[in-house]
Amino acid sequence: MAWIINMQHYLTKEGAIGPLNRPTRRLADFFGAIVTFATSFEEEPFLNSNIKCRRRPGRKPCRGKIQALLDLDTDNIVWQCPVCGDNGVISGWQETPWDAS
Repeated sequence: MAWIINMQHYLTKEGAIGPLNRPTRRLADFFGAIVTFATSFEEEPFLNSNIKCRRRPGRKPCRGKIQALLDLDTDNIVWQCPVCGDNGVISGWQETPWDAS
């Protein structure tokens, strides 16, 4: 299953990170870290980050680190965990607090 994320859903109307409940805030922080990492580089190949995978296959923490890239054709951020296969696409990141470009 791939995550399809729009970062605008984590923001208030004013563009600030919204008042989120704890689980939702953790997701926003995780996906926001991926956005910040991917927008820090202008290279196309997947780059290894220091962002720990959040999955727990078999109730044990995945030991993988997220790989991400900014797809210049679609302006989406594509990410994956090379260990467990968790992956997704992030849109709506432009001009958010996580945008490092």
